[in-house]
Amino acid sequence: MEEMIHLHLNGNLNLFFSNVIKSIHYDIYYSDVIEDEYWNYAYLKDGLNFERTIKEIILKMKQLNRKPVIYITSNVLDEDLQQNIRKLNLDLIYTDCWMFIEHLNEFKTYKINNDFEIYKVDKRLQDKFIKSVMDGFSGDNPDDPYNELPEGYKISIERSFKNNWSDNIEIINYLGMKKNEPISTATAIYNQDKAVLYNITTLKKFQRKGFCKEMMYYIFNELSKLNIKEVCIQTEKGYYPEEIYKKMGFKEKLLGKAYLLGS
Repeated sequence: MEEMIHLHLNGNLNLFFSNVIKSIHYDIYYSDVIEDEYWNYAYLKDGLNFERTIKEIILKMKQLNRKPVIYITSNVLDEDLQQNIRKLNLDLIYTDCWMFIEHLNEFKTYKINNDFEIYKVDKRLQDKFIKSVMDGFSGDNPDDPYNELPEGYKISIERSFKNNWSDNIEIINYLGMKKNEPISTATAIYNQDKAVLYNITTLKKFQRKGFCKEMMYYIFNELSKLNIKEVCIQTEKGYYPEEIYKKMGFKEKLLGKAYLLGS
Protein backbone atom coordinates (compact mmCIF):
# COMPACT_ATOMS: atom_id res chain seq x y z
CA MET A 1 0.00 0.00 0.00
CA GLU A 2 2.80 2.40 0.92
CA GLU A 3 4.40 1.87 -2.51
CA MET A 4 1.21 3.00 -4.27
CA ILE A 5 0.90 6.06 -2.01
CA HIS A 6 4.52 6.92 -2.76
CA LEU A 7 3.89 6.54 -6.50
CA HIS A 8 0.86 8.82 -6.33
CA LEU A 9 2.54 11.57 -4.32
CA ASN A 10 5.91 11.57 -6.03
CA GLY A 11 4.53 10.94 -9.51
CA ASN A 12 2.37 14.01 -9.20
CA LEU A 13 5.35 16.20 -8.38
CA ASN A 14 5.73 16.22 -12.14
CA LEU A 15 2.03 16.49 -12.95
CA PHE A 16 0.04 18.72 -10.59
CA PHE A 17 2.24 19.42 -7.57
CA SER A 18 5.02 21.98 -7.94
CA ASN A 19 7.13 21.06 -4.92
CA VAL A 20 7.22 19.34 -1.53
CA ILE A 21 8.34 20.45 1.92
CA LYS A 22 9.48 17.38 3.84
CA SER A 23 9.23 16.92 7.59
CA ILE A 24 9.44 14.00 10.02
CA HIS A 25 5.71 13.48 10.61
CA TYR A 26 4.28 15.05 7.44
CA ASP A 27 5.12 16.32 3.97
CA ILE A 28 3.49 19.38 2.41
CA TYR A 29 2.73 19.00 -1.28
CA TYR A 30 1.68 22.16 -3.08
CA SER A 31 1.15 23.79 -6.46
CA ASP A 32 2.23 27.27 -7.40
CA VAL A 33 -0.50 27.57 -10.05
CA ILE A 34 -3.44 25.54 -8.62
CA GLU A 35 -4.94 26.89 -5.41
CA ASP A 36 -7.54 24.26 -4.50
CA GLU A 37 -7.25 21.71 -1.71
CA TYR A 38 -6.83 18.73 -4.06
CA TRP A 39 -3.24 19.69 -4.89
CA ASN A 40 -2.27 21.67 -1.80
CA TYR A 41 -2.16 19.72 1.44
CA ALA A 42 -0.01 18.21 4.16
CA TYR A 43 0.21 14.44 3.88
CA LEU A 44 0.31 12.98 7.40
CA LYS A 45 2.80 10.13 7.83
CA ASP A 46 1.82 9.21 11.40
CA GLY A 47 -0.21 10.43 14.37
CA LEU A 48 2.72 11.25 16.65
CA ASN A 49 2.85 14.71 18.27
CA PHE A 50 -0.45 15.44 16.53
CA GLU A 51 -1.32 18.81 18.06
CA ARG A 52 2.19 20.14 17.54
CA THR A 53 2.14 18.85 13.97
CA ILE A 54 -1.17 20.64 13.32
CA LYS A 55 0.29 23.96 14.48
CA GLU A 56 3.34 23.53 12.25
CA ILE A 57 1.22 22.69 9.22
CA ILE A 58 -1.05 25.69 9.74
CA LEU A 59 1.95 28.03 9.96
CA LYS A 60 3.77 26.62 6.92
CA MET A 61 0.70 26.48 4.68
CA LYS A 62 -0.25 30.03 5.55
CA GLN A 63 3.26 31.04 4.51
CA LEU A 64 2.49 29.38 1.16
CA ASN A 65 -0.80 31.34 1.01
CA ARG A 66 -2.74 28.06 0.95
CA LYS A 67 -5.58 26.79 3.12
CA PRO A 68 -4.26 24.61 5.97
CA VAL A 69 -5.44 21.20 4.77
CA ILE A 70 -4.23 17.88 6.13
CA TYR A 71 -4.63 14.62 4.18
CA ILE A 72 -4.81 11.38 6.15
CA THR A 73 -4.96 7.92 4.58
CA SER A 74 -6.82 5.13 6.33
CA ASN A 75 -3.67 3.04 6.81
CA VAL A 76 -2.47 5.53 9.47
CA LEU A 77 -5.90 6.57 10.81
CA ASP A 78 -5.91 4.49 13.99
CA GLU A 79 -8.25 4.98 16.97
CA ASP A 80 -5.91 7.38 18.80
CA LEU A 81 -5.64 9.59 15.74
CA GLN A 82 -9.40 9.55 15.23
CA GLN A 83 -9.86 10.66 18.84
CA ASN A 84 -7.45 13.54 18.30
CA ILE A 85 -9.37 14.58 15.17
CA ARG A 86 -12.65 14.56 17.09
CA LYS A 87 -11.04 16.47 19.97
CA LEU A 88 -9.87 19.24 17.66
CA ASN A 89 -13.19 19.25 15.77
CA LEU A 90 -11.52 19.26 12.35
CA ASP A 91 -13.74 19.86 9.32
CA LEU A 92 -13.80 17.01 6.78
CA ILE A 93 -13.89 18.59 3.32
CA TYR A 94 -13.67 15.51 1.08
CA THR A 95 -13.00 11.78 1.11
CA ASP A 96 -11.01 10.04 -1.61
CA CYS A 97 -11.72 6.44 -2.47
CA TRP A 98 -8.53 4.67 -3.60
CA MET A 99 -9.65 1.82 -5.84
CA PHE A 100 -7.36 -0.96 -7.06
CA ILE A 101 -7.48 -3.56 -9.78
CA GLU A 102 -5.10 -6.50 -10.22
CA HIS A 103 -4.35 -9.23 -12.75
CA LEU A 104 -4.44 -6.92 -15.76
CA ASN A 105 -3.46 -9.73 -18.10
CA GLU A 106 -6.88 -11.31 -17.51
CA PHE A 107 -8.63 -8.44 -19.29
CA LYS A 108 -9.28 -8.88 -22.98
CA THR A 109 -9.64 -6.15 -25.55
CA TYR A 110 -13.04 -4.50 -25.24
CA LYS A 111 -14.22 -2.75 -28.39
CA ILE A 112 -17.76 -1.80 -29.31
CA ASN A 113 -17.12 1.41 -31.24
CA ASN A 114 -15.35 0.53 -34.46
CA ASP A 115 -14.62 4.16 -35.31
CA PHE A 116 -13.19 4.95 -31.86
CA GLU A 117 -9.38 5.01 -31.86
CA ILE A 118 -7.04 5.47 -28.90
CA TYR A 119 -3.62 7.11 -29.26
CA LYS A 120 -0.60 7.65 -27.06
CA VAL A 121 -0.15 11.39 -26.96
CA ASP A 122 2.89 12.76 -28.77
CA LYS A 123 3.78 16.37 -29.61
CA ARG A 124 1.29 16.35 -32.47
CA LEU A 125 -1.57 15.56 -30.07
CA GLN A 126 -0.48 17.51 -26.99
CA ASP A 127 -2.73 20.53 -27.52
CA LYS A 128 -5.75 18.36 -28.30
CA PHE A 129 -5.12 16.27 -25.19
CA ILE A 130 -4.83 19.30 -22.89
CA LYS A 131 -7.98 20.91 -24.31
CA SER A 132 -9.87 17.62 -24.00
CA VAL A 133 -8.93 17.27 -20.32
CA MET A 134 -10.14 20.80 -19.63
CA ASP A 135 -13.34 20.26 -21.63
CA GLY A 136 -13.97 16.90 -19.97
CA PHE A 137 -14.12 18.51 -16.53
CA SER A 138 -16.78 20.96 -17.61
CA GLY A 139 -18.46 21.33 -14.23
CA ASP A 140 -21.97 20.92 -15.67
CA ASN A 141 -22.68 17.40 -14.35
CA PRO A 142 -24.20 17.38 -10.82
CA ASP A 143 -23.21 13.71 -10.42
CA ASP A 144 -19.54 14.49 -11.01
CA PRO A 145 -17.43 15.45 -7.95
CA TYR A 146 -15.23 17.88 -9.88
CA ASN A 147 -16.06 21.40 -10.92
CA GLU A 148 -14.82 23.18 -14.00
CA LEU A 149 -11.04 23.24 -13.85
CA PRO A 150 -9.27 26.57 -13.31
CA GLU A 151 -6.53 27.73 -15.66
CA GLY A 152 -3.85 26.43 -13.29
CA TYR A 153 -4.66 22.86 -14.30
CA LYS A 154 -3.97 23.67 -17.93
CA ILE A 155 -0.62 25.19 -16.98
CA SER A 156 0.28 22.14 -14.87
CA ILE A 157 -0.53 19.68 -17.66
CA GLU A 158 1.46 21.76 -20.15
CA ARG A 159 4.43 21.67 -17.76
CA SER A 160 4.16 17.90 -17.35
CA PHE A 161 5.13 17.41 -20.99
CA LYS A 162 8.39 19.25 -20.32
CA ASN A 163 9.35 17.78 -16.94
CA ASN A 164 12.10 15.27 -16.37
CA TRP A 165 10.70 12.35 -14.43
CA SER A 166 12.43 11.06 -11.32
CA ASP A 167 12.39 7.90 -9.17
CA ASN A 168 12.14 5.77 -12.32
CA ILE A 169 8.60 7.09 -12.84
CA GLU A 170 7.14 7.02 -16.34
CA ILE A 171 4.06 8.67 -17.82
CA ILE A 172 1.78 7.89 -20.75
CA ASN A 173 -1.06 10.18 -21.84
CA TYR A 174 -3.90 8.68 -23.88
CA LEU A 175 -6.37 10.42 -26.17
CA GLY A 176 -9.47 8.72 -27.56
CA MET A 177 -10.94 10.09 -30.80
CA LYS A 178 -14.00 9.33 -32.89
CA LYS A 179 -13.59 10.38 -36.51
CA ASN A 180 -10.72 12.69 -35.45
CA GLU A 181 -12.85 14.35 -32.77
CA PRO A 182 -11.20 14.13 -29.32
CA ILE A 183 -13.69 12.76 -26.80
CA SER A 184 -11.82 11.03 -23.96
CA THR A 185 -8.53 11.19 -22.08
CA ALA A 186 -6.47 9.35 -19.47
CA THR A 187 -2.98 9.55 -17.98
CA ALA A 188 -1.00 6.63 -16.54
CA ILE A 189 1.87 7.21 -14.12
CA TYR A 190 3.82 4.04 -13.36
CA ASN A 191 7.00 2.44 -12.14
CA GLN A 192 8.00 -1.18 -11.71
CA ASP A 193 4.71 -3.14 -11.44
CA LYS A 194 2.29 -0.41 -10.25
CA ALA A 195 0.39 2.39 -11.98
CA VAL A 196 -2.01 5.21 -11.06
CA LEU A 197 -4.50 6.66 -13.54
CA TYR A 198 -5.49 10.34 -13.77
CA ASN A 199 -7.22 12.78 -16.13
CA ILE A 200 -9.96 10.25 -16.91
CA THR A 201 -12.57 12.19 -18.86
CA THR A 202 -15.24 11.70 -21.49
CA LEU A 203 -17.02 14.64 -23.09
CA LYS A 204 -20.56 14.91 -21.84
CA LYS A 205 -22.32 14.13 -25.13
CA PHE A 206 -20.35 10.85 -25.40
CA GLN A 207 -20.87 9.66 -21.83
CA ARG A 208 -22.66 6.40 -20.96
CA LYS A 209 -21.94 4.96 -24.41
CA GLY A 210 -19.03 2.68 -23.54
CA PHE A 211 -16.16 4.95 -24.57
CA CYS A 212 -14.64 5.24 -21.09
CA LYS A 213 -14.86 1.49 -20.59
CA GLU A 214 -13.27 0.84 -23.97
CA MET A 215 -10.41 3.22 -23.20
CA MET A 216 -9.85 1.69 -19.77
CA TYR A 217 -9.66 -1.82 -21.11
CA TYR A 218 -7.28 -0.66 -23.83
CA ILE A 219 -5.04 0.89 -21.17
CA PHE A 220 -5.19 -2.27 -19.02
CA ASN A 221 -3.93 -4.30 -21.96
CA GLU A 222 -1.18 -1.78 -22.71
CA LEU A 223 -0.02 -1.68 -19.09
CA SER A 224 -0.01 -5.46 -18.80
CA LYS A 225 2.53 -5.53 -21.63
CA LEU A 226 4.75 -3.38 -19.37
CA ASN A 227 4.40 -5.98 -16.58
CA ILE A 228 2.14 -3.69 -14.55
CA LYS A 229 0.25 -5.89 -12.07
CA GLU A 230 -1.74 -3.36 -10.03
CA VAL A 231 -3.54 -0.16 -11.04
CA CYS A 232 -5.04 2.48 -8.75
CA ILE A 233 -7.67 5.13 -9.41
CA GLN A 234 -8.76 7.83 -6.99
CA THR A 235 -12.22 9.31 -7.02
CA GLU A 236 -14.29 11.16 -4.47
CA LYS A 237 -16.39 8.73 -2.49
CA GLY A 238 -20.14 8.77 -3.06
CA TYR A 239 -20.21 9.96 -6.68
CA TYR A 240 -21.11 8.01 -9.81
CA PRO A 241 -17.51 7.40 -11.03
CA GLU A 242 -17.03 5.18 -7.98
CA GLU A 243 -19.83 2.87 -9.18
CA ILE A 244 -18.49 2.86 -12.75
CA TYR A 245 -15.03 1.77 -11.57
CA LYS A 246 -16.55 -0.92 -9.36
CA LYS A 247 -18.31 -2.37 -12.41
CA MET A 248 -14.95 -2.49 -14.18
CA GLY A 249 -13.52 -4.57 -11.35
CA PHE A 250 -11.87 -1.94 -9.16
CA LYS A 251 -12.11 -2.56 -5.40
CA GLU A 252 -11.79 -0.07 -2.58
CA LYS A 253 -8.63 -0.60 -0.54
CA LEU A 254 -7.87 2.79 0.98
CA LEU A 255 -9.60 6.02 1.93
CA GLY A 256 -7.99 9.44 2.01
CA LYS A 257 -9.64 12.11 4.13
CA ALA A 258 -8.85 15.81 3.76
CA TYR A 259 -9.46 18.01 6.81
CA LEU A 260 -9.46 21.78 6.98
CA LEU A 261 -7.45 22.82 10.02
CA GLY A 262 -8.42 25.58 12.41
CA SER A 263 -6.38 28.78 12.55
